[in-house]
Amino acid sequence: MIAALTIPISFFALIVALFSLAVSAEKFRLDLYNKRFEIYVRTVKFYQILIRSREKDERFSALQEDFIFACRESKFLFNPKSGVYDLLNKLNNASFKIIGLHDMPKGLPPDHVIANDKQIHEALMLWNSSMEALEDLMAPYLNYHYAYLPFALLSGMRKNT
Repeated sequence: MIAALTIPISFFALIVALFSLAVSAEKFRLDLYNKRFEIYVRTVKFYQILIRSREKDERFSALQEDFIFACRESKFLFNPKSGVYDLLNKLNNASFKIIGLHDMPKGLPPDHVIANDKQIHEALMLWNSSMEALEDLMAPYLNYHYAYLPFALLSGMRKNT
Protein backbone atom coordinates (compact mmCIF):
# COMPACT_ATOMS: atom_id res chain seq x y z
CA MET A 1 0.00 0.00 0.00
CA ILE A 2 2.79 2.45 0.92
CA ALA A 3 4.78 1.43 -2.17
CA ALA A 4 1.75 2.20 -4.32
CA LEU A 5 1.69 5.78 -2.99
CA THR A 6 5.38 6.50 -3.50
CA ILE A 7 5.11 6.69 -7.30
CA PRO A 8 2.21 9.23 -7.36
CA ILE A 9 3.84 11.28 -4.58
CA SER A 10 7.17 11.26 -6.42
CA PHE A 11 5.44 12.27 -9.63
CA PHE A 12 3.64 15.11 -7.82
CA ALA A 13 6.94 16.26 -6.26
CA LEU A 14 8.53 16.23 -9.72
CA ILE A 15 5.67 18.38 -11.10
CA VAL A 16 6.07 20.85 -8.22
CA ALA A 17 9.85 20.98 -8.71
CA LEU A 18 9.48 21.60 -12.46
CA PHE A 19 6.93 24.33 -11.83
CA SER A 20 9.26 25.91 -9.28
CA LEU A 21 12.12 25.76 -11.78
CA ALA A 22 9.97 27.45 -14.43
CA VAL A 23 8.92 30.22 -12.04
CA SER A 24 12.53 30.78 -10.94
CA ALA A 25 13.75 30.95 -14.52
CA GLU A 26 11.04 33.45 -15.43
CA LYS A 27 11.83 35.56 -12.35
CA PHE A 28 15.50 35.60 -13.31
CA ARG A 29 14.60 36.62 -16.86
CA LEU A 30 12.36 39.42 -15.60
CA ASP A 31 15.08 40.70 -13.24
CA LEU A 32 17.60 40.70 -16.09
CA TYR A 33 15.10 42.52 -18.31
CA ASN A 34 14.56 45.17 -15.62
CA LYS A 35 18.30 45.76 -15.24
CA ARG A 36 18.75 46.08 -19.00
CA PHE A 37 15.76 48.37 -19.37
CA GLU A 38 17.09 50.57 -16.56
CA ILE A 39 20.27 51.07 -18.62
CA TYR A 40 18.11 52.25 -21.51
CA VAL A 41 16.10 54.59 -19.26
CA ARG A 42 19.25 56.10 -17.73
CA THR A 43 20.68 56.68 -21.20
CA VAL A 44 17.53 58.41 -22.46
CA LYS A 45 17.27 60.61 -19.36
CA PHE A 46 20.90 61.68 -19.69
CA TYR A 47 20.47 62.30 -23.42
CA GLN A 48 17.48 64.54 -22.76
CA ILE A 49 19.32 66.65 -20.20
CA LEU A 50 22.54 66.70 -22.24
CA ILE A 51 20.88 68.30 -25.25
CA ARG A 52 19.28 70.95 -23.03
CA SER A 53 21.16 73.63 -21.16
CA ARG A 54 22.53 71.86 -18.08
CA GLU A 55 23.26 75.01 -16.11
CA LYS A 56 19.55 75.40 -15.39
CA ASP A 57 19.09 71.88 -14.10
CA GLU A 58 20.57 70.72 -10.79
CA ARG A 59 19.91 67.08 -11.71
CA PHE A 60 22.57 67.07 -14.43
CA SER A 61 25.44 65.66 -12.39
CA ALA A 62 23.23 62.94 -10.87
CA LEU A 63 21.96 61.89 -14.30
CA GLN A 64 25.48 61.97 -15.69
CA GLU A 65 26.66 59.71 -12.87
CA ASP A 66 23.72 57.34 -13.49
CA PHE A 67 24.60 57.19 -17.17
CA ILE A 68 28.25 56.42 -16.44
CA PHE A 69 27.16 53.57 -14.16
CA ALA A 70 24.75 52.34 -16.83
CA CYS A 71 27.53 52.36 -19.39
CA ARG A 72 29.75 50.29 -17.11
CA GLU A 73 26.93 47.88 -16.19
CA SER A 74 26.13 47.27 -19.84
CA LYS A 75 29.46 45.51 -20.20
CA PHE A 76 28.16 42.76 -17.91
CA LEU A 77 24.49 42.64 -18.91
CA PHE A 78 24.77 42.48 -22.71
CA ASN A 79 26.56 40.06 -24.94
CA PRO A 80 29.85 41.65 -26.10
CA LYS A 81 28.90 40.87 -29.71
CA SER A 82 25.71 42.93 -29.35
CA GLY A 83 27.62 46.21 -29.59
CA VAL A 84 25.59 47.83 -26.79
CA TYR A 85 28.58 48.48 -24.54
CA ASP A 86 30.69 49.79 -27.43
CA LEU A 87 28.01 52.27 -28.47
CA LEU A 88 27.36 53.42 -24.90
CA ASN A 89 31.09 53.89 -24.40
CA LYS A 90 31.27 56.08 -27.54
CA LEU A 91 28.32 58.11 -26.28
CA ASN A 92 29.98 58.48 -22.88
CA ASN A 93 33.15 59.80 -24.50
CA ALA A 94 31.10 62.16 -26.67
CA SER A 95 29.30 63.48 -23.60
CA PHE A 96 32.63 64.40 -22.02
CA LYS A 97 33.52 66.31 -25.19
CA ILE A 98 30.22 68.17 -25.06
CA ILE A 99 30.61 69.04 -21.39
CA GLY A 100 34.32 69.83 -21.48
CA LEU A 101 34.27 71.94 -24.60
CA HIS A 102 31.14 73.76 -23.52
CA ASP A 103 32.86 74.73 -20.26
CA MET A 104 35.95 76.11 -22.01
CA PRO A 105 36.91 79.60 -20.94
CA LYS A 106 35.41 82.47 -22.85
CA GLY A 107 37.67 84.80 -24.77
CA LEU A 108 39.46 82.14 -26.79
CA PRO A 109 40.65 83.02 -30.27
CA PRO A 110 37.85 82.76 -32.84
CA ASP A 111 39.40 79.76 -34.58
CA HIS A 112 39.43 77.82 -31.27
CA VAL A 113 35.82 78.78 -30.60
CA ILE A 114 34.82 77.57 -34.08
CA ALA A 115 36.78 74.32 -33.63
CA ASN A 116 35.16 73.73 -30.22
CA ASP A 117 31.70 74.44 -31.59
CA LYS A 118 32.35 72.00 -34.42
CA GLN A 119 33.43 69.26 -32.00
CA ILE A 120 30.38 69.89 -29.79
CA HIS A 121 28.15 69.72 -32.84
CA GLU A 122 29.74 66.45 -33.99
CA ALA A 123 29.35 64.92 -30.52
CA LEU A 124 25.70 66.00 -30.35
CA MET A 125 25.10 64.57 -33.82
CA LEU A 126 26.60 61.27 -32.64
CA TRP A 127 24.14 61.23 -29.75
CA ASN A 128 21.22 62.15 -32.02
CA SER A 129 22.03 59.51 -34.62
CA SER A 130 22.87 56.81 -32.07
CA MET A 131 19.66 56.68 -30.07
CA GLU A 132 17.75 54.69 -32.67
CA ALA A 133 20.78 52.47 -33.27
CA LEU A 134 20.98 51.84 -29.52
CA GLU A 135 17.32 50.85 -29.45
CA ASP A 136 17.94 48.43 -32.31
CA LEU A 137 20.93 46.90 -30.50
CA MET A 138 18.97 46.55 -27.26
CA ALA A 139 15.76 45.29 -28.88
CA PRO A 140 16.63 41.58 -28.73
CA TYR A 141 17.23 41.98 -24.99
CA LEU A 142 14.26 44.21 -24.22
CA ASN A 143 11.50 42.75 -26.38
CA TYR A 144 9.52 40.85 -23.79
CA HIS A 145 7.14 39.20 -26.25
CA TYR A 146 7.48 35.70 -24.89
CA ALA A 147 5.41 35.52 -21.73
CA TYR A 148 5.14 31.74 -21.84
CA LEU A 149 8.24 29.91 -20.58
CA PRO A 150 8.61 27.31 -23.39
CA PHE A 151 8.62 30.12 -25.98
CA ALA A 152 11.16 32.05 -23.92
CA LEU A 153 13.42 29.02 -23.69
CA LEU A 154 13.19 28.37 -27.42
CA SER A 155 13.91 32.03 -28.16
CA GLY A 156 16.88 32.00 -25.79
CA MET A 157 18.30 28.90 -27.46
CA ARG A 158 17.99 30.50 -30.87
CA LYS A 159 19.55 33.84 -29.93
CA ASN A 160 21.84 32.56 -27.18
CA THR A 161 21.34 35.68 -25.03
